Amino acid sequence: MIWGLLDTFLRYRFFNKMLGNKYHCTFVWYYLGTLLYGHLNVLLVLAGTPWGNLVYLCGCSFMLNMLLFHGSILKKAFFTIWIYCVPETAYGIYFPLFYSLAVSRGQTGYSDTMLQMVEIAACLTLYIMMEVLSGNLHVLRQDFEDRDAVYLICIIVFICAAVDMMLNLFTGISGWTPKSLLMTAIPLSLTALGGEILYIYCIIMLKRRLTEQLAKQQYQMLGRHLEVSKEQYCQLIKIRHDIKNHGLCLAQLLANGKSEEAAHYLQQMNLRLEEADSIQTGSVFADALLNPKYHYAKNLGIDLTIRLSVPDEATILPVDLCCLLSNALDNAVEACQRGIEAGNPPGWIRIVSHMNPNYWVFEISNSVHSPVNLNGGKLKSSKGTAICGVGLQNIKAVVERYGGVLDLQGDTQFTLSVMLPLAPKKNPSASKE
Repeated sequence: MIWGLLDTFLRYRFFNKMLGNKYHCTFVWYYLGTLLYGHLNVLLVLAGTPWGNLVYLCGCSFMLNMLLFHGSILKKAFFTIWIYCVPETAYGIYFPLFYSLAVSRGQTGYSDTMLQMVEIAACLTLYIMMEVLSGNLHVLRQDFEDRDAVYLICIIVFICAAVDMMLNLFTGISGWTPKSLLMTAIPLSLTALGGEILYIYCIIMLKRRLTEQLAKQQYQMLGRHLEVSKEQYCQLIKIRHDIKNHGLCLAQLLANGKSEEAAHYLQQMNLRLEEADSIQTGSVFADALLNPKYHYAKNLGIDLTIRLSVPDEATILPVDLCCLLSNALDNAVEACQRGIEAGNPPGWIRIVSHMNPNYWVFEISNSVHSPVNLNGGKLKSSKGTAICGVGLQNIKAVVERYGGVLDLQGDTQFTLSVMLPLAPKKNPSASKE
């Protein structure tokens, strides 16, 4: 009883760390679910073969994980298959050695004690492997794409099937001598051990590739930030060079009593200053991303207002922050563009955020040229079917990754609201209208 509870808790802890739970008291539901389908298998003998039992457990666990945890379907499938195939492969490491040791001591079959020791060793291997996987992918789990999940699932299933086939051949042969049995058991155990090492190697190589990809994205964002900074610096140099002449011109206009011309001249100067001004959120990555999009929207005639402060890099990774901001702003600009193409006014966009001690609230609203259909927080097409664009999927993935809340509201305007939990931090903020 205690061993089963501990095993269930460690598996739940792994899923929660890698995927994130959806509800409160998720462990209780996870434990009751595993207890239910485990007892059903024992009572009704739903799976009578080792591979049938493995498929049954994977299927039931996958359905339970779909209900209780966040993440894509393929990602949940990968973690479910991985958590059941690792001990099966580890079984191929220990069983031949324990069996050859038992035969050398004069035993003729498999004792219950030996099988229990093999199962315990396989479970301990699983727990170690879970720590290795979570330690390597916990930080980078947001970059764990579906194609990576498919790639790793194929490797895991192939290794598990190969080890199981060799183990069946090993146990199906009778008449072993102690020496020949040991000489066969050692290569078989080493092969299964190689499979476990290959599991770890694939994860390490995946982490390295994702780390390089993350560094490349950050480098590109830094490059865009430098380009924007260079443009702003050139504009400020021009304004500084002309400020003396502007002052002389205004003084002469006022001295001649031409106040209307002076006011018009000041208005033109303000327009130039607005073009040279920039958005400052406290994040160089967010600034580099938002400034070009801000000027692009302004050129379309969109009335764009931004009052935004963002968490620091210790709270949310720059890649995730930029993914959230860029997709939200792109969707709003595209909605306004559709209105312009339909012959409507350019429309407006409002972006605001609030920094609180325990959470960050981000909200973006935009005008719409036609009513937005929402059902259960999901966008609906004109035919009534649920749709979810790539941009909205990316936003949802970021929100789920950090255990936040996403809310969509649509009627005469469309509003996307995000709340992310965070530790108490102080972030610089700026406003731009």
